[in-house]
Amino acid sequence: MAQPYQQQPVAAPVQATAPERRRALLIGINYVGTRFELQGCVNDTTRLKSLLERQGFTEITVLTEASATRKNILDACRWLVGGAQPRDALFFHFSGHGSQVEDEDGDEEDGFDETIVPYDHSKSGQIVDEELWKCLVEPLPEGARLTSIMDCCHSGTGRDLPWQYETRTKSWKLEALPAFARADVQLFSACGDSQTA
Repeated sequence: MAQPYQQQPVAAPVQATAPERRRALLIGINYVGTRFELQGCVNDTTRLKSLLERQGFTEITVLTEASATRKNILDACRWLVGGAQPRDALFFHFSGHGSQVEDEDGDEEDGFDETIVPYDHSKSGQIVDEELWKCLVEPLPEGARLTSIMDCCHSGTGRDLPWQYETRTKSWKLEALPAFARADVQLFSACGDSQTA
């Protein structure tokens, strides 16, 4: 004899949960006194810091001008993602010069790695997108979220994420050699890889 249907208890609706931790790294370099001087990059960090504080970010590191060395930027990137847990909301912002260097390991479709240019780049070198992937994206656990804004030239795939939105066709394109992250990572870039901003 068939068993009578028994109604299962209804689960409570899922409530949106606030992030466990909100942490941000903001970098702005005007390169004052050089022939490549920019305007407004340091102001970007000041305004963004104020906005993020209003959004509940309590741990914010700001690097500007001489403090934005290659070493300090990479150390701050490790701080940003250090001990990250599911539900953490992390934010990375770079405003300054971006560039490209020849791809040495053959994983870039166009033959170039995208870079950000630290304050001390002439003696310490640029920071390649693969370095940013290794210190910002790779360590993140599933369930963490990293939002990045790169306001610099050649920033289109500055995180080496697998999907890129094509504004011309209004569709998503899978990169030729995609690198998938466990976390939810998004990049908003000022321009494409071959463009200047």
